Amino acid sequence: MHPVLLEIGPIKLYSYGLMIAIGFLLVLYLMQREAPKWGLDPDLIGELCFWGLFFGVIGTRAAHIIMYSENYAWNDPFGWINITRGGLVFQGAIPTTLLYLYIRLRQKKVSFWPVTDLAMPYIPIAQAFGRFGCFMYGCCYGQRADHLWCAVQFPPESPPYQNHLAHFPEFNPALNPFSYPVHPTQLYSVVLLLGISGLLFLLRKRFASVSGACFAFYFILYGVKRFIVEHYRGDDNPRNLGLDMISNQQVFCLLMILAGAMLFAYLRKRSQTAITG
Repeated sequence: MHPVLLEIGPIKLYSYGLMIAIGFLLVLYLMQREAPKWGLDPDLIGELCFWGLFFGVIGTRAAHIIMYSENYAWNDPFGWINITRGGLVFQGAIPTTLLYLYIRLRQKKVSFWPVTDLAMPYIPIAQAFGRFGCFMYGCCYGQRADHLWCAVQFPPESPPYQNHLAHFPEFNPALNPFSYPVHPTQLYSVVLLLGISGLLFLLRKRFASVSGACFAFYFILYGVKRFIVEHYRGDDNPRNLGLDMISNQQVFCLLMILAGAMLFAYLRKRSQTAITG
């Protein structure tokens, strides 16, 4: 765990922020390189990526504040916007980013769906970098897994260590220099997200005639991935929407899967109508 990679006086280089920046720049480069094959201007892709990230971060932070309001205080206004320490809920990015993209692409008179087909296979790559940043910071950790071969332990300053100290009466700091072993859920996500990226490239080729199919498949695949990984999370995600049976995040995942399936059915029917009509 390395939340701060470099510290020079008051300036700190946070691993979480660095991983997000690396993932963003890599994906931006890859999308701009491929854009001409789709008849798209690389400069427009750069603009969409930058402002899409900006509005996406606003959405993810707003969602985290709503879901975890107890972590924020009016006497610490900087804490509301300091994302270098984590605190983002991915689903919050969906409405803000999509609204921006829809408006901007209409202004540019560029079709929405080809842009999503270009972008969606790369999005999980950027997310994988973000999840590795979570691992380096110690957030989004897993449930206790004492006998799991790939379990990891975190140091005293980490969120899982503090959680175990607060919730396990038998946890003795004098005897436990690290947290209990936990599922490396962040690394589960990294592997699965890279797998989703590969699948989306294959599905984009397989359903090339269905414009926007990649967008729909992303919703389905990400929803399934997150639902599974969420089962092993140990950071006490709220469960009020799931009637205490599944977490709020898993409820959102089910909605994403349903939305993706419905969208694909619509897009496929539209493409077939266009061919026959």
